[in-house]
Amino acid sequence: MDHIKRRAERERQKKQSGSGTDIKLPNLNDPEAVQKFFLEQVQIGEELLAQGSFEEGVEHLSNAVAVCAQPQQLLQLLHQTLPKQVFQMLVKKLPATSHRIASMSAKSGSAAPPPFGAPTATLAEEDDLE
Repeated sequence: MDHIKRRAERERQKKQSGSGTDIKLPNLNDPEAVQKFFLEQVQIGEELLAQGSFEEGVEHLSNAVAVCAQPQQLLQLLHQTLPKQVFQMLVKKLPATSHRIASMSAKSGSAAPPPFGAPTATLAEEDDLE
C-alpha cells in the first residue's frame, strides 16, 4: 500500500507543478493490463479523496470508470459510497475522460476500441437513484 500512497503524492505534486494528469494508458487489448490499471486508478483515487484532494481523486476514479467493463455497475457503487458533491464531480468529468482515453487509445494504434462507453445517465437521472 505504501507504493499507492507514494504514487498518489506524486500525482498531487504533478498537478501542483502544472504538468497535468498524464496517465500511461495500458494496452486495452490486454485484459490483465486493463485490470491492473483499473485497480491502480481506484486505489489512487480513494487515497487522494481520503487526503481531501477531491479533483485529483475524481480524475483517477474517472479513469477507472472509463476502462471498466461494467461502468454502470461501478457508477452505482460509487453513487452509494461517495459524497454527493464528489459523485457529481465524477459524473461531470466522465465524458471528457472517456473521450481523452479513446483518443489516447487511437493514437497508440490499438486495434480494438476501448472496452468502455461513456455513461449515458445525466445528473438528474443519477439524483433519481437516491
